[in-house]
Amino acid sequence: MGLCIGYESALRYWLTKPADEALPEPATIGRFKQAEAIAALVKEGTLPFGPEPGRPLHLVVCDPALKHRIRDCQVHVCRTDLPPGSFRSLPQGNIVSSPELTFLQMASTASLWQLIEVGNYLCSTFSISDKGRGYTGKREQLVSTTLLGGFLSALPPNTYGANKARAALEYVVELTASPKESQLAMHYRLPSELGGRGPISIAANQAIQIDEHGQRLLDSSRLVGDLFLPDFDCDLEFDSIEFHTGRFRLDHTQARRNVLEAMGIKTVSATEGQINRIEKLDDFTWLLEERIGLSHPVYTREERLAQIDLFDWMNDPQRILF
Repeated sequence: MGLCIGYESALRYWLTKPADEALPEPATIGRFKQAEAIAALVKEGTLPFGPEPGRPLHLVVCDPALKHRIRDCQVHVCRTDLPPGSFRSLPQGNIVSSPELTFLQMASTASLWQLIEVGNYLCSTFSISDKGRGYTGKREQLVSTTLLGGFLSALPPNTYGANKARAALEYVVELTASPKESQLAMHYRLPSELGGRGPISIAANQAIQIDEHGQRLLDSSRLVGDLFLPDFDCDLEFDSIEFHTGRFRLDHTQARRNVLEAMGIKTVSATEGQINRIEKLDDFTWLLEERIGLSHPVYTREERLAQIDLFDWMNDPQRILF
């Protein structure tokens, strides 16, 4: 017997996982069927974190008979016939919803914007703090969009939340390397009716092979673009203060751009100061459209309000993911 954490608690577990911690092994569905929600098990403190006032621990069981009222805990019942790989093993007989199942579970309470962002973060290569926001470092990708899609396809028909999850997955951009890259990806991947400036196809942090002259200049056989727009042969870069200051980094950043331009790949660079207000994002978007040869759309009142709402939501300093 053990506990199963899911929903916001599973999201907290996955998104805060550091690079030096191995991903847990898959757990069988049988392990989930044995999971209980009992106060005594919670008090043992065998989970990575416990319940907190105002921040409940989300537990999952397969049958209402295994559900009990526990202070500062929210217990969910899941009777869906879940596919293999839905859970991962934790110490002391506990389990956690897999990244794929966590994505589905979050669809039950998250808005479409929230779910797209959750998908971006689950498919990213960075971790965030236990406070629910803020970059803490690099890590391996937890799950891919292909695996998310395969998991959703394996679910029984009419599974609750699956349709919303599929709709969100259409706009998820995997392999973003920072929260700001994820935000930029959402701005340009989403269509105008959802508050975006697209939809534009985006491949984040994809390897770009370079010729011998570029290899000598960069001391590498390839480089990685932040947000590559394949339909326009354009690399959209976010130049953060943390990673693009200092003489060496500035030299390397400029050398990257020179090599890309020489290969016929357009480069456009965004900085925090260029996109920290919606009016500035408007101007930056106009310049990006000019650079890639895209016509400047005229938005309806409803589309413009959606853009303002999306920008305000993403830039709310109090907003957290879990």
